[in-house]
Amino acid sequence: MRCPNCDFDYPPDMRFCGMCGIRLKQICLGCHFANPLDYRFCGMCGLSLLPPPAQLPPAYENQDHSHSALPLAGERRLATVLVADVSRSTELLEQLGTEAWVKTMNHILQLMEAEIYRYGGEVDQFRGDGLVAFFGATSAHEDDPERAVLAGLAIQQSIQRHADKLQATDLPHLQVRIGINTGEIIVTAIGDSQQFREETAMGEGIMLAARMETSAAPGTVLVSDSTYRLVSSLFEWDALGELPIKGLSQPVAVYRPLAHLSEAEKQSGTRSETLSAPLIGRDVERQALEAHLAALYVGRGGIMLLTGDGGMGKSRLADDVRAQEQGKLLWLRGRCRSYDQSRPFSVWGDLLRKWLHMQPSTSDAETRDRLRQESVALWGDLFGEYYPYLATLLSLPLEEPFIEQVRCLDAEGLQHQLFTAVLGWVNRLAEQGPLVIAFSDAHWADASSLALLTYCLPVCEAHPLLWLVTYRHMRETAVWHFAQHVETEYPHRVTRLTFAPLTDEQSHELIDHLIGADVLSPRIKALVIEKADGNPYYVAELIETLIEQAVLVKDVTNGRWHATRAIDNLQLPDTLQNLFLSRIDILLPAEKQLLQMAATIGHVFWFNLLQHLAGDADIQPHLTALQRAQLVVERRRVPDLGMEYTFRSSLIRDAVYESLLSTQQTLYHEQIAAYLAPAERPTPPQYYGMLAYHYQRAGKQGEQLYYTLLAAKEAKDVYANTEAVTLYTQGLRLLDQMERETDNPDRLYAIRTRQFELLDGRREVHFLLGEFQAMDEDAKRLLALARQLGDDPVWLIDALLIQSVVHDWRTETELQKGQALAEEALQLARQQGDQQREMLSLMAIANQQSYGRVNPASLDIAQEALALAKQLDDPYREAEILLAISRFYNWSNEPEQAIAFLEKARPLCEALNNKVAEVTLLGQIGLQFERTGDYYRLLTQYQQPRLKISQSINHRPLALEMRLGEGVIVGLQLGDYAAGMAMMREVAAQWSHDTPLVLLRMALMLSAMAEHEEALEKLEQAQQQLAQVVSRTLALGLHLAAAMIYNGAGGEAHWWQALEETARASQIVRENPMISRQYELAAACQAAVAQLALAKIASEQAARQRHLDWALASSQVALTIYELLGYVQILECASEEVLFWHGKALLANGRFADAHTFFHRAYAEMQRKHALIPSGVVYAQTFLEIPLHRQIRAAVFVPEKLVASEPEIW
Repeated sequence: MRCPNCDFDYPPDMRFCGMCGIRLKQICLGCHFANPLDYRFCGMCGLSLLPPPAQLPPAYENQDHSHSALPLAGERRLATVLVADVSRSTELLEQLGTEAWVKTMNHILQLMEAEIYRYGGEVDQFRGDGLVAFFGATSAHEDDPERAVLAGLAIQQSIQRHADKLQATDLPHLQVRIGINTGEIIVTAIGDSQQFREETAMGEGIMLAARMETSAAPGTVLVSDSTYRLVSSLFEWDALGELPIKGLSQPVAVYRPLAHLSEAEKQSGTRSETLSAPLIGRDVERQALEAHLAALYVGRGGIMLLTGDGGMGKSRLADDVRAQEQGKLLWLRGRCRSYDQSRPFSVWGDLLRKWLHMQPSTSDAETRDRLRQESVALWGDLFGEYYPYLATLLSLPLEEPFIEQVRCLDAEGLQHQLFTAVLGWVNRLAEQGPLVIAFSDAHWADASSLALLTYCLPVCEAHPLLWLVTYRHMRETAVWHFAQHVETEYPHRVTRLTFAPLTDEQSHELIDHLIGADVLSPRIKALVIEKADGNPYYVAELIETLIEQAVLVKDVTNGRWHATRAIDNLQLPDTLQNLFLSRIDILLPAEKQLLQMAATIGHVFWFNLLQHLAGDADIQPHLTALQRAQLVVERRRVPDLGMEYTFRSSLIRDAVYESLLSTQQTLYHEQIAAYLAPAERPTPPQYYGMLAYHYQRAGKQGEQLYYTLLAAKEAKDVYANTEAVTLYTQGLRLLDQMERETDNPDRLYAIRTRQFELLDGRREVHFLLGEFQAMDEDAKRLLALARQLGDDPVWLIDALLIQSVVHDWRTETELQKGQALAEEALQLARQQGDQQREMLSLMAIANQQSYGRVNPASLDIAQEALALAKQLDDPYREAEILLAISRFYNWSNEPEQAIAFLEKARPLCEALNNKVAEVTLLGQIGLQFERTGDYYRLLTQYQQPRLKISQSINHRPLALEMRLGEGVIVGLQLGDYAAGMAMMREVAAQWSHDTPLVLLRMALMLSAMAEHEEALEKLEQAQQQLAQVVSRTLALGLHLAAAMIYNGAGGEAHWWQALEETARASQIVRENPMISRQYELAAACQAAVAQLALAKIASEQAARQRHLDWALASSQVALTIYELLGYVQILECASEEVLFWHGKALLANGRFADAHTFFHRAYAEMQRKHALIPSGVVYAQTFLEIPLHRQIRAAVFVPEKLVASEPEIW
């Protein structure tokens, strides 16, 4: 074939003329095949080589720019920029003269250009004695930074060879300075199209590359830190420290690349040497590979195809297993490189060099000699049939007579000999023992390498050879067709494994291995996992980005990572941006533009909205192409929006979106918002969040605030609490910004009223999420804001009533503060004649009265609030007050009143469909079944439904309270201690707000389980936290729980402590007549237990009898109250327990017949409750194994004669 410029006869595989240096081939953007210049379509994949006309309208088509500068149109790219300049060129000009100098410079620039294009770059401009080139400006490759550095080193080598010739003519020594930087550039057209307009790239990335070039020493390459970080593991470096750069405030770290490292020398895994993790989630794949290796050792060959997206762990698995099998077999790995796709048999050349243990710096002569030596070792005297062809494949200089042996062959004959030689080489190696030949990244393999691989595949039929091929899901590549051929022709030998994404749990595990458990907050960890889409490489790169941003910092003293701050989003790592852009750049221009429009809509987008952006263009074929390219996925049809699509990866969407210029983004966002909220019809609530986002991206503050508030309210109403907090916070940030930007009093007032509204909404959602500290902070901020809005007391009333001490207190001081705030709110409301807020103030005061020193006056206040609710026709508050009164009576001595108020509340709750009220209603109804001892029904029909409702509305505190209640019923009332304790520990791990209550419940459970030491520890912790508790009911619960735990622990000191606790409990009941006498019953019962125990250890008969008398008197009190009430519904005592301990007291006092009667009554009561539990459930057994119930059964079945003759049995 002949060069069209100089008529030089060049070999068919050359891309540049070896005589004049001009380009001879045009590269297909689809498969990267080198085509002749006159081709209109790619000869390999059929893709058009001519840019098709755009089918989508330009973003600025309808705008009039006749009187203004054209808007900037183009694309934002992450590219690696190479700037090269010939040093001492002026001196050379002076000695050569202009014409000769131009000729020399032209040749030098062609040499440089040849290396640029060899590695997939493109020259943007020549400038006298230098050039500017881009890698990734218009067509990205995931390894563009590596390509750029390789090109820089190759230019230096090429120029050095030319310089040596010039130096022989006494001309100045020719050297080139090269600077390389990776950064953001804008690819755009500048100028006025009516005069002069040029397509070019601009940006800081180019400027810094130019600074690198001017700072480089002649004959060297200087690389910025941004490029170094991306390729540090691929080259040998000379770190030159930091360099001050004109125009930049901070110096830049710079590095000089010295050589490309061999495969064995390169670091694997993440960019950081400090991060490492085992291979997660690939056990099945590892077992399959190990099974093939086991077959090798017994003489059976095979083929393994490992496929999946990049970063899924295919090569990592192969490397791990290879290291594991080191020394047991020969393992050769050939790496397919994207920039070698136009070089025939490039993978086989890599394999041969690995076999020969050659380094990149090894000379051709040394490599040739080593090849000859190894060929003689393999074939002996027959080496001449193989050696010259293997040397030709490696492009090594041959010696005579082999030169003539190869030269006499035509192209077809040479290829036949090459195939025969390589087949012979593979056969010979496989005959010597188990052999693995791995093709890594085979999606980049050149067609000739795959053809030769296909030719050699049959070797595995006869010898212990495993062909291991790893590649990505890329249908347009040659390896895709190779894989189909293998599965068709070798089904008995092949195993194909597709590497699926990691699960969320596996991604969690990977992060924990990389940086340690609990280093990242759950929110940031979830963000990493969401963005990574199960790709372990993406996970690692996102963690690397957090390290680079100093969000993660390692403690030098202990080597542990810790987070320094919270973040709202994750930046797309540069490594991944190039990876995704390399897939996007092979699209047709119309497809790429449609993808950019889709990315502007979001990770999820819809056909009708996309069609609106595209105008009249037919977008369906382009969407089909995007699906075939595995960039987007069709999901479902949505009313009004049409077919729904989603990006296969949110990171791909980010890469596409960030390629748009801000002017293009703004225009698209405005068009999207206009479509979603047309003036002629109401906006559906489900669009509020999208509209807030698109108006925010379009820079329209007013519209953004309006839809953010609507979206936050909608999220709150449907209990999307996490999303609601995010939206409220976004709205508050926007209002804070608006507040800083104005000093207009009226506007400031309007802003602050909006701030109040959003803060109050966020405060309520914080409560639902159990984020009590954040809730309190918002409440305090609301109070300060209300005082700024002093002209209208309404704001202050609302702010006063939402302070935490108004509704939640433990100490007398907190209660007094809360009462003062509620009274202030009541006074202001009455002054304003605001009955709604008067009612709310009364509700707060009634609550304070009933839960502080229990006071009948609280009922009067509640009744006053109830009357206002009815007058205001406010069924929501009416139901709330009725339920509160019912709850009050449930724990009083008038439970029938509770039922009456409950029946009034029931129809209101059912009509309102209020989930929180429904939970409360179920709880009040369920108490009736607790009174009857129907614990199973209480659990399954009331407590568990309450838990499900709480979870369904994302009400975290309520859900935890319900879970705790479920644990109490399951453990303490139904006897399944293990299950109940697990539930309680689950609550304790998540709930810090009401820790004392959780501690008390756990202490009681531990005591029932005979874990007395831990029970006492939990009790002590609860007592410390409740030292100044003001709630009488909570104090009662504390004293009674303590008495039960002390009695269970045993020992004289504990029994006396139990008596002290029961005395305190009885005192509270006497001082608060509205409190149910059930608590007095429980105190008396526990007092009887303690007195009986003390009687047993009393050394004197008089003391013993006193304890026995007191025990009988206490048990009689408990019995009298029980028979008066007819039920026991509190946790601290059970009906059969009252009967049993009275029987014990009677027995101890010698009244055997009476004791026996009460034992039987206790047994009958226990059996009655047991009969309410279905026989097939586990609780039917665990209920009978409750220690009290075992004691009852033992007492009943002890013969009467034995009891009479052995009074000490008690």
